[in-house]
Amino acid sequence: MPTARLPILAVLFALAIQGSAFAADPLLCLQGKLIFEDSFSTPSLNSQWTTPKGEWTIVEQALRGSELAADNHSAVIRKDMDFPTNFIIRFRFRFNGGQAIHCSFNGKGHICRATLTPEGYTLKGEKVKSDTTDRAVTVGQVQQKFSPGEWHTMQIEVAGNEFVARVDDGPIAFGSDKKIGRPKTNFGFPMAGTHSEIDDLKIWNADLNPNWQAKKKTLPPNKITPPQPPTVEKRFQNFDKNGDGSISLKEFTNPRPKDKRAAVEKQFQRRDKNQDGKMSLQEFSPVKK
Repeated sequence: MPTARLPILAVLFALAIQGSAFAADPLLCLQGKLIFEDSFSTPSLNSQWTTPKGEWTIVEQALRGSELAADNHSAVIRKDMDFPTNFIIRFRFRFNGGQAIHCSFNGKGHICRATLTPEGYTLKGEKVKSDTTDRAVTVGQVQQKFSPGEWHTMQIEVAGNEFVARVDDGPIAFGSDKKIGRPKTNFGFPMAGTHSEIDDLKIWNADLNPNWQAKKKTLPPNKITPPQPPTVEKRFQNFDKNGDGSISLKEFTNPRPKDKRAAVEKQFQRRDKNQDGKMSLQEFSPVKK
């Protein structure tokens, strides 16, 4: 092999390991001082993180999150941190069978989040939990494929009420809502399914880019698809935590509020036609009249 080709092959090999190229040109924000980073290069997780749900491990110098069936909840990891009004957060991610990676910002309740799936990602302002009439709002959405096992880089930018994100050199998700600008005192990475990984996490203070408004006018508007109600099969799978093709009484009642469980147990008994203590998909499905 000619030696002149070796540097080119080395670059290609490095790109294959690191994932797709990231476009770092300024969008909403101008990068300031680095205020937090974690490369997950130690054998165990730094104690500044809390892990109330799921299993979290360091694998090949990356953070792996796995949902546990016993939790009836996504795996959750968090870190306390007072965020400035304007900031940039960047991290690498990959799916290895996982269903979703959330980058979630919280304060008095959930504030906003970016949700990645293998099909793309959304930017959302969260509902005010204490307000029963309030609803979450999707402000940005991008369709973009992320194949299992491939590393990608996501950058999220927040300035006041505006929310912008990009993965690699792909399309830009952007939008604004007053929900976005609420104070943020911690953040984390809830993960659904088994499993997904993040790495090379960095957060910067930032200034608003004076050219953002002009830049925004050149961007194609996001096509936000309203969420579709889950199919009967999908709702069945959500209850069937151990994947055995049936729903037990515990699986059916545990996700419900405690004051509703007695009524839900009676519903289970009505649907469990053969009284074997398990609900099949056919028993779960509503009867069509």
